Amino acid sequence: MPLVGKVGRKRARARIAMGVIYTILILGALTTIYPFLLMVTTGFTGPTDQNENKLIPAFWSDAQKVEDKFFDDKYAGNASYLAMVKARPEDGKQLAEYEKFLTELDPMQWHAGFRTAPNQVTSKLSLKYQSWLRDKFSSIDKLNVAYIEENIAFQTVQPPIEQLDKKGWKPRVGQKWADWLEFKKSLGPEFRIPMLRSRMVQEYIRAKYQNQIGQVPPEIAGPAKTFEELRIDPQSEIFKEFEAKALPDGLKDGGPEARWDAKFGTVMPVRSFDQQFVVAHSSEIKSEFTSRNYRYVLDYMLINGRAIANTALFCCLVILTHLIVNPLAAYALSRYPLPSSGKILIFLLATMAFPAEVAMIPSFLLLKDLHLLNTFAALVLPGAASGYMIFLLKGFFDSLPQELYESGQLDGAKEWTMLRKIALPLSKPVLGYLALLSFMGAYGAFMYAFLVCQDRSMWTIMVFIYQLQNTAPKAVMMAAVTIAAIPTLIVFLLCQRVIMRGIVLPGER
Repeated sequence: MPLVGKVGRKRARARIAMGVIYTILILGALTTIYPFLLMVTTGFTGPTDQNENKLIPAFWSDAQKVEDKFFDDKYAGNASYLAMVKARPEDGKQLAEYEKFLTELDPMQWHAGFRTAPNQVTSKLSLKYQSWLRDKFSSIDKLNVAYIEENIAFQTVQPPIEQLDKKGWKPRVGQKWADWLEFKKSLGPEFRIPMLRSRMVQEYIRAKYQNQIGQVPPEIAGPAKTFEELRIDPQSEIFKEFEAKALPDGLKDGGPEARWDAKFGTVMPVRSFDQQFVVAHSSEIKSEFTSRNYRYVLDYMLINGRAIANTALFCCLVILTHLIVNPLAAYALSRYPLPSSGKILIFLLATMAFPAEVAMIPSFLLLKDLHLLNTFAALVLPGAASGYMIFLLKGFFDSLPQELYESGQLDGAKEWTMLRKIALPLSKPVLGYLALLSFMGAYGAFMYAFLVCQDRSMWTIMVFIYQLQNTAPKAVMMAAVTIAAIPTLIVFLLCQRVIMRGIVLPGER
């Protein structure tokens, strides 16, 4: 029944009190919802904005943010390349001619953009390449035979490394490289980064003078304040030195820059073309950025598909074990009280005073001696009995009317029958609540699960996510944690009534 009656609610004091209570509850709810929403939206971001901590990612509404993310993504976070592109003296004209020029370039004279950055785990190029391979090969086994590799799935296949700007570099000739060149030809102009002699000579000078612009002679540096601003005359001595020592053989004729200059007499509009592309395809770019991390995490879970089955089986076994062992122990203590029952309960509750980590090493050593490591028994048996659950169930069983048991005994019911027909049916709310606690504990376990099951085939979802954090950036991890939280969220939303009855009924009794 309500604490405040219908008549009492109309009083000003009661309304103020209720308003204060509801305000506190709403504020408390916000403190829970806000971090979750922040986690969800951080999964939409990338390396340039993952630390902004905004509920609404800025790139959804800020055109400049979209452009910055696009450039960072295309050039794989290469700061010097980005600075060089932005420092180019372009006039922004002849963009249609430049697009056609890019489509006609030889694959060996341009780099594929949107590669995976050093601090990332996926990229637009990788996803497109993997999709292309799926269409070409019907299974990963056929790809492994063709490429003489041992890939687990298409998601683990990465584009071949290109070092076209290195003098003397030769690709590893084979079917994989031939297929890569075929794939490169199918890429749109936005993926194509032409090899620039001007960029290469800047990097040559950077290496020659150990990345110290102040050490570059004035006749070479001119007015430039950074290496990206250097403008080197092709007739200068340093340029001739670069041609002799570092210019790739494929650019002896001047490469794309020389051909563009001979035809149009202007600087190639590299930056201007990318800016125009961003404006024309803004919504598509935003959509791809928003979903990329979540798509990668889903692919990651599909690669390790056995983790899903392991997690489901682990949770089911834990719930089943807890609902068998703990009710039996609690019923025995309730129906057959011993002189030392109080001491037994104190002993059981004392287990809650120690962190679970304290028992991990002893449990590991015991399971090792019993040869149970890397089995579901190692995951389930050490936590089969719970002091808290036994204490809670004993109190609930004690509160049941004794007349029910006496009636059952008069009818000739055995103890097992009374447990099954009387105690357990009346305890459904509490048992449902304990089942949810068991699910939460099993689903969220990762440290202990990794300790006793180090065989990769026995890992659960949480262990894989724990391992993912060693390589994945913050945005990808937020997407992974969000997806991992969905089953728990669904369970809570669907079982709120069970949770409340399991919490309230023992207290009322």
